[in-house]
Amino acid sequence: MSAPSTTRPAAPPGRIMATPLSSATVAWYRARGDRWLREHAAVTWERPSRGLQIFGIGVAVRAAGPRGEGFAAARDAVTDLLRRLDVDASAVRPLIFAGASFDPGAPRRDPAWEVFGGWQVLLPAITIIREGERWSGVACAGDFPAPEDESAAPGDTAPHDSLANAIAEAVREIREGRYEKVVLAGSRLVPLDGVTVPDVLARLVAAFPTCCVFSFRAGGSTWLGASPEPLAAAAAGRVELVSLAGSRRRGASPDLDRQLEAELLGSSKERWEHRLVVEAILREAGELVGGLQFPSEPSVMKLANIQHLYTPISGRLEPGASLLDVVERLHPTPAVGGWPRPAALDAIRRLEQMDRGWYAGPIGWADPAGDGEFVVGLRTALLGGAAARLYAGAGIVADSTPAAELDEIESKLDALRGVITR
Repeated sequence: MSAPSTTRPAAPPGRIMATPLSSATVAWYRARGDRWLREHAAVTWERPSRGLQIFGIGVAVRAAGPRGEGFAAARDAVTDLLRRLDVDASAVRPLIFAGASFDPGAPRRDPAWEVFGGWQVLLPAITIIREGERWSGVACAGDFPAPEDESAAPGDTAPHDSLANAIAEAVREIREGRYEKVVLAGSRLVPLDGVTVPDVLARLVAAFPTCCVFSFRAGGSTWLGASPEPLAAAAAGRVELVSLAGSRRRGASPDLDRQLEAELLGSSKERWEHRLVVEAILREAGELVGGLQFPSEPSVMKLANIQHLYTPISGRLEPGASLLDVVERLHPTPAVGGWPRPAALDAIRRLEQMDRGWYAGPIGWADPAGDGEFVVGLRTALLGGAAARLYAGAGIVADSTPAAELDEIESKLDALRGVITR
């Protein structure tokens, strides 16, 4: 069954006309159901606990850059698109999605990331939005390309022993004073065994309702995840930021869970690591966001398999600053890179023996009003061919031990592995 046609007036040269969908057209898409929408969308964005679902179908504009470029180039492309949009201020606003690699200067070891490049920006032809019981949609002139052939599966993972050696070397370098913290990541390749992208997204929504469940397709591959870590969000000039660093696994019983929570709150290592992220956010965002407010002590965010120290930070955008500026300034935070930033990035490039691609990179959306939301690409997988590569990392500091950090990484990998292979 084909979608009902949408009549759109012609946009002026160089401009992109955005037109609200009729209630009948929105109802047609709504009737297809979540699985159909996830299957046909080029990009999805779901916040189950907020009743938010966004499905971007087809392509009005897709821009991309080589792997040597990062979010700065994506920001420029989004800004250009926002200027070109012809939008009725009283209508539903179109959303522009953007994703970027963690580190455009990193070695390229996995050809599977080439279809994503260093960054991509996507304006869907049709965007369907559910907010609670309210459904709406907006259309931009574009194409609805046939499904692309599946790309090759991601490459082989680095041996487990190499990550343990990297952690040990990082601890040695930290104790020598070369840097204070570095986040090292590992990955695992798992077979899909017939599991599809809509299957994985539905399972992530069910398993992690408080997270941001997203997907982004390119060249027959899909980058998806359930990120627990907001990077920056803006609404009506108000900015919300988050420090999420320091972790413990969840306990098998309520008593054990409370014990692990107490250990987390009482750990000087975890508290120091968390404070490092808070201070970095305040320092980096301070010129762009005024009136920053945050609690003096962190609380604990509990997820299905892990719990984190959590500090929310809020303020207002300074005149002339944008959400995109804040994202560029913050990425990568010490929670996913380390500190100081240049030395930590150098350590990751030397020690990790893995191509992160978009893992731990920024991904999100912005609209013509300046609102939007970006998260860190964590608890994520790259799906291509008949396999998925899962990614997870851990923060390494002076008193880290390889065994404990490897256990944390495996615990994080298990969260997604269990969803895909169950």
